[in-house]
Amino acid sequence: MKGSLWRRASLVRLTYALNCRLLTGAINGRNLKILDVGCGTGCISLELSRMGHDVLGLDRSKRMIEIASRTKKTSNSGSGKLQYELADFDKWLGTTGTYDVVMFSRLLHDLPDPEKALLKAHRLLRSRGKIVCLEYAYNTMDKKTAAWLYQTRKPLELQGWFSSPQLPDDPDKGVDFIMREAVIGRKEHINTFEEMNRPLKRLFHQETFSWHPYYFWFILSDMRIPNPRLEDRLAAMVKKLEEFLLGTGEIQPALFLYKGTKA
Repeated sequence: MKGSLWRRASLVRLTYALNCRLLTGAINGRNLKILDVGCGTGCISLELSRMGHDVLGLDRSKRMIEIASRTKKTSNSGSGKLQYELADFDKWLGTTGTYDVVMFSRLLHDLPDPEKALLKAHRLLRSRGKIVCLEYAYNTMDKKTAAWLYQTRKPLELQGWFSSPQLPDDPDKGVDFIMREAVIGRKEHINTFEEMNRPLKRLFHQETFSWHPYYFWFILSDMRIPNPRLEDRLAAMVKKLEEFLLGTGEIQPALFLYKGTKA
């Protein structure tokens, strides 16, 4: 927990809890059957079951499924049925036409073949079933966005309040470093926005689409301010600043929420 956003409840409220509200808020209806692909620690699956839905959470990480199962045992799971299964979605079969909702939360960008994954989701959905995706589009970052991250992160580093490797003092080199880290220099392939959006548009009828702040997560994850009250204030301010800059079009967004109906 020490090296993550889970180290402080206030940081969880600004990040994971916000994502949870975005996803649960996209689910309309009662007593639905929901597949949560890449359920992680199971927090969202648990919340959906508390809303009265029957939820199956899949994850290929044994550790994540163990955490999710522990949380289920120690928490009120509500009136809906809640199950977790250790499985790789690419290899998992599932039953055709079973689910009212298939949900991807920050997973689709990391799958080897997003079109294949969405075709499977399409098959698993009932007629008029819904797809809900909260996804990270890393390739949308531009130099203005990288410059804002540099301006935010470098003063924290100079104060000794940032745990990641130091950025160069030269702003040009610092911005280039952030661009390489996020976009250009990735060794592994991460799906672009277009690689995810193309099959979504082909397989589903879009109901809602929205962009949301996300880069502030990277600041909050490695920020280490000794005074907890000051850290809370600065964390909230960085999030609000990203929201403001997105609203004015000064920086590019990275996190999108998509909801569509099976075509």
